[in-house]
Amino acid sequence: MADISRSDVATLIQEAYASDFLNWTAGTSAVLKAFPTRNMGTKTVHEPVLATKPHAKWVQESATSSAGVKPTAEVTWGDKTLVAEELAVIVPIHENVLDDATTNVVADIVKAGGEAIAYALDAAVIFGNHKPATWTSNALLPSAVAAGGANHQVISATPGATDLAGAFLSAAAALSDKYDPTTLLTRKGMKYRFANLRATTGEPIFQSSMSNSPASVDNLYGLDVYYATGTVADDAGGDVLVWDPAMAEALVVDRSRVVIGVRQDIEVKFLDQATVGSINLAERDMVAFRFKARFAYALGDNVAYGSNVITSSPVAAIVPSGGS
Repeated sequence: MADISRSDVATLIQEAYASDFLNWTAGTSAVLKAFPTRNMGTKTVHEPVLATKPHAKWVQESATSSAGVKPTAEVTWGDKTLVAEELAVIVPIHENVLDDATTNVVADIVKAGGEAIAYALDAAVIFGNHKPATWTSNALLPSAVAAGGANHQVISATPGATDLAGAFLSAAAALSDKYDPTTLLTRKGMKYRFANLRATTGEPIFQSSMSNSPASVDNLYGLDVYYATGTVADDAGGDVLVWDPAMAEALVVDRSRVVIGVRQDIEVKFLDQATVGSINLAERDMVAFRFKARFAYALGDNVAYGSNVITSSPVAAIVPSGGS
């Protein structure tokens, strides 16, 4: 009689839950929902970005004047490099826990693994928290802070142009000359502050989607709103919030200037014979699930504004008094 081997079982588990892992990661990560993704066939991909644009000029009808000569101009491209780096976590569990569970523990572990990957990605892209060195673009908040000026709006307690509602308008206006402000990133708790915001004429400026559909998003002043949630590991054995409200309340972003690269070797792997840290799984009657994903990130901050290359930030930050 043919036997079902351990490797067969491992393959079945991996295939059964790989799509769930992807769904939880994509459905949890604010940056994967907010920004375009680029499927990467290799570790490194070069992304051309328009650096300079041509200018057209009026031409006179003349056979002798220089004003009758059609002008020439140059179009050039800059280069942004996407480098895929690995995010991973291994979750060990006793076999007896799996045997005795009255719920689908494996599904819960896969969900938790997907969320852990999503939280770490958001923290790196938004705040630069443990951002890989090969991601040479500034993270979103550091990009806005480096730009300074109107890209850095400090909220005032005084009603008016610099209060919470006014800061969002000022941040969007700061981007609009060069970029298209489309997206608002913030923490979940801000949703309940948005509900009280009103225009000067009294109508609400925040529209909740009132739907659980993945495609539905909240809207503030015409900006699509995405919420970063969860926690990531700190460097002292504990955890910290992905979104640090002391550093920023929200970011206004031109979504077309952000690219998240996704490698296709995203996987869930079932382990039962490995040594994980100091744990020998076989000796302890334990199994483990390894979750691995590879992402890249680039920010298009060398905008094609005219005949000269200009480096500026497609991100504006709304920060509390004393924030970043």
